[in-house]
Order: sequence, then C-alpha cells, then structure tokens
Amino acid sequence: MKSMRMMAVAAAAFCAAGAAQAQEPLKIGMITTLSGPGGYLGQDIRDAFQLAIDMQGGKLGGVPVQVLVEDDGLKPGQGKQISEKFMKTDKVKLLTGIVFSNVALAVVPDVLEEGGIYVSPNAGPSNLAGKECHANYYVVSWQNDSLHESAGSNANNLGYKKAFILAPNYPAGKDALEGFKRTFKGEVIGEVFTKLDQNDFAAEIAQIRARQA
Repeated sequence: MKSMRMMAVAAAAFCAAGAAQAQEPLKIGMITTLSGPGGYLGQDIRDAFQLAIDMQGGKLGGVPVQVLVEDDGLKPGQGKQISEKFMKTDKVKLLTGIVFSNVALAVVPDVLEEGGIYVSPNAGPSNLAGKECHANYYVVSWQNDSLHESAGSNANNLGYKKAFILAPNYPAGKDALEGFKRTFKGEVIGEVFTKLDQNDFAAEIAQIRARQA
C-alpha cells in the first residue's frame, strides 16, 4: 500500500504540472522480472499494481494512468535497455517494478540523471542510500541490509554463538550478509555466496551440517 500511495502522489504531481498533460493518461514504466526462477515475484508486483489501478477506475491519486510493462529477465543490461526505451521513445518519466538489486543499480542512476522518478517496490541496494540518495528515488520496502541487521540482533537474543551464513551472489545478497555480520556478536564459521538463479542447495546444506553451525 505504501507503494500505491507513493505512485499516486508522483502521478498527481506530474499531472499538476499542466492542464494539457492531465488530459492524457500518465504513462508509468514498469520494469520487472517476469521470467526465470524469480519470475513469480515480478508477476505478483505487476498484478497487484494493476489491481490497485483497476480498483480506482484506471487512476492513481485521481489521475488516469497507463502502465507499460516489460520483462527484464533478471538481466541488468536488459533492464537498462528497457528503461532507455521507456524514457526516450515512450517519454516515460515515472518508473517502478524492479525486483532485483543488480537490475536496479543498472537502471535507477540513468532514470534519475534523466530527471525521472523511480519508486522501488522491492530492491533497496545500500549503494543508492546515504550519500548516493536522490530526491527522486523512493524505496517503499527496505534498505537491503537493514532487515538482516535485525536478524543478527535476534540471533544474539536467542543465544546463538555460531552462524553459517549464505546468500545469492549479487548486491542484495552481499548487503544481507554484511547487515547480519554488523550486529551478530557470535562467530561466523562459514560464509558462502550462491548463484542468483540457484534452486538446489544440497551442497551448501552439507557444508552447514559439517560445520555444525
């Protein structure tokens, strides 16, 4: 719901810029992952976003909108190409939808440089926070490492002294492990990065058992 409210505010702000603009539906570019092992995540984002618009009679914040949806295939280069098409060909200034942080890091800086607004429903790479934060960049989910800092603190509270940590080998995974290590006071006896599209973790589970974490 936070994402819907943020998009509604952005849509209203764009259309308030001129009466002529308000006569046409505001285009929103959605770049998301619709295929591959993580495709179900993008499908949920797309469907929920469209449902919210449909429930408001095709509007956000009272402004008619048109959503353009493209599949990034979990490929940063593909996401970058889609964003360029949206901005240069379709004249889109308001974008959303990215699931994975490696795609976000390839897309978001270009959107901001072009004067657009990006509202993230999921990806929150630490690289775009702090000194890299931008007035036109909104993350309505989390910063990647913050929730894993909480996991580290919770492990302390539960009395765990040893941890074996693993995450996918991409920006969000690296943020996750760094966040956990930042607050965990015990010993990290194993640290593994897996493939982003990996489905079989038998080898990693064997390592965890062997280390008796």
